[in-house]
Amino acid sequence: MASLNTRSGLLGKRLAAHLLRRATYQVTKERIEEFANKTAVQAVQELLTVPDFIHPEGPVDWVNGNNNPWLTSGNYDENPGNGGRQRDAVWFWLCNEMLHDTSVRHKMTLFWHSIFVTEIDNDWRIFDLVRLFQLFALGNVKTLAYKVSLDSKMQRYLNNNANKKGSPNENYAREFLELFTILKGEQIGDGNYTNYTEHDIQQAARVLTGFRDSNFDNKDPETGLATGTAGFYNHDRGNKTFSAAFDFQEITGAHNVEDMYREFQEFVDMVFAKEATAQSFARRLYRFFVSDRLTDEIEQDIIQPLGAQLYNDGYNIQNTLASLLTSVHFYDEDDGDSTNEIIGGKLKSPLELYLTSINLFDANQLGTLNDNPGYYDQTARYFLDFNLKTMGFSFYPSSVEGYPGFYKAPGYSKSWFDQANIAFRYKISNTLIEGKTVRNNRTIPFKADVVNFFRDNFIHQEYADELVNQMLELTLPEMPTGERYEYFRQKLLGELSPINWMFEWQDYLQSGDDSAVKVALTDLFEAVVSSPEFQTL
Repeated sequence: MASLNTRSGLLGKRLAAHLLRRATYQVTKERIEEFANKTAVQAVQELLTVPDFIHPEGPVDWVNGNNNPWLTSGNYDENPGNGGRQRDAVWFWLCNEMLHDTSVRHKMTLFWHSIFVTEIDNDWRIFDLVRLFQLFALGNVKTLAYKVSLDSKMQRYLNNNANKKGSPNENYAREFLELFTILKGEQIGDGNYTNYTEHDIQQAARVLTGFRDSNFDNKDPETGLATGTAGFYNHDRGNKTFSAAFDFQEITGAHNVEDMYREFQEFVDMVFAKEATAQSFARRLYRFFVSDRLTDEIEQDIIQPLGAQLYNDGYNIQNTLASLLTSVHFYDEDDGDSTNEIIGGKLKSPLELYLTSINLFDANQLGTLNDNPGYYDQTARYFLDFNLKTMGFSFYPSSVEGYPGFYKAPGYSKSWFDQANIAFRYKISNTLIEGKTVRNNRTIPFKADVVNFFRDNFIHQEYADELVNQMLELTLPEMPTGERYEYFRQKLLGELSPINWMFEWQDYLQSGDDSAVKVALTDLFEAVVSSPEFQTL
C-alpha cells in the first residue's frame, strides 16, 4: 500500500544519493556522506533552506566590456542586435546558479518553467520570468499563476496582446485552464470537460481583455520584476458568468484600470478554489520528483492526500513537497521490494545528466562567472547548443505543453531519448574527460581529472574490488551484481590481476607518474558514466 508516512531512521548512502539526485543538482560524494547521517526530515529541511545566489546581480554586460549587470539595471534596450547572445547569457547564468545551488530551489525553478511554458526562442528578455520562478520556487502556487499570467513574455507568447473587447483572443485563457492550472479532466461532451467548458474559456478570455506586455519598464510593486500592463479601453467591462463547473460564479466587470486586477484575481481565486486544481499540481509534482508510473493506488494514497494538503495550505507548496520527499513511498519502502519501482526508475533529463555529472566528478573549472564575463558569449553558446541542445534539452520547450519527458504518456522520462540524441548522451564520459562539447568538439570549462577524482574521493584504491564498489556506490542508483558487476571490474583490471593492480597503484603513489593507472581508471570511468544505469536517477 502506497504511503505518505514519514520515513524514520538515518538515510544511509543509497537513499541519501537518491534524494540528492532527485531534489538538487549539487550531488557530490561529500554531500551524500553528510546526508547519509541525517533522517529524511533533517535532510529535506536542509534542501528546503535556500542559499544566497552566486551572482544575484544576474548576467553582466560583457558586450560593452564591463561587469555591470545589464538586466537588473533596467536597460533592456541596450545592444538590441545582441539579443540572441544575451538570451544565451541568461540561461548560462541560470545553469551556473543550478550548479552551485545546495537546495531544491532550482529543481523547482525548472518544474515551474516546465509548466508555465514560454517557448519564444528569439526573445532574450526571459530574465524576469526566470527570476519569478526562482522567487516562487517554494512559494505560493496561486500567486505564481497570477503573476506569471501578467508577465510580458507570457502575454506575447500566448497572444493575449491581441485579446481586446469585441475581438477576444482565447489562446491564453485556454492554456491557463487546459495546461497551466486545473487541466481538462475527462471529456463529458462536445466542448465540455470534467473541470471546465468551452464557455468558461470564453468568459476567461473576457476577463483577460486589455492585458498586454510592456517594454519592461513597468514593475510589479511586490517583486520588483517587470510585468505587463492593463488597458481599460480594450477591456470587456461586462460581468462574466461561468458554467456549472465553477458553480455558475459571476465575476463583476471592472470599473477602471486598477479594478481590472481585482477582476483577474477573482478569476484566479475561482480556479484555485477547485480541489481539482490542487490535485493537478500534486500529480505533476509526483511525476517530476518520484515516478512516471501513476496507478489507481498512487492516485488514492498519494495524490489525493498531497492535493488536499496543498489545498488546505492555501497553495503554499513547501509543506506538500516536504511530505512527498520525506515519505516512505519516495524511498520505495512502502512495499516488500524496495528496489523495484522508484530508485533508478526515471531517466535523467540531459540537464540533470550533465549538471549533476559536473558536480559529481568535480569538473567545474568555470571559476567566478561574473569575474570572467567572456564566458557569457562563446562558452555559453557552446554549452547550450553543442551540449544541452544536442543531447535533447533546450530551455525553450518545443510546444506550450512543455517537455515530453515530464508530461507525455506513456513514455514520460523515456521521451528524453530519441534517435537524434541518444548517441550524444552516451558521449558524456568523453566530454568530461576531454573538457569538450559532445558535438563539434569545442573546448568548455568543464573537465574532470580522472586520476585525481579516484585518488581524492575513495580509500584503499589499491584493492580493485573495493575501488570498483566505491565507484559504483557513488555513481549508480543500485549496486550491480553478477555478470554486470564483473563487467565493471574487468574494465578496471583488463589483463591485470588484482595483485598487479595493487602494485601499479602503489607505484603511482610513490613515483607520481600516473600513466599506468590512468588508462585503467579512464576505462572504468568511461564504462560507468557511459552505462545505461548512469542515465537513470
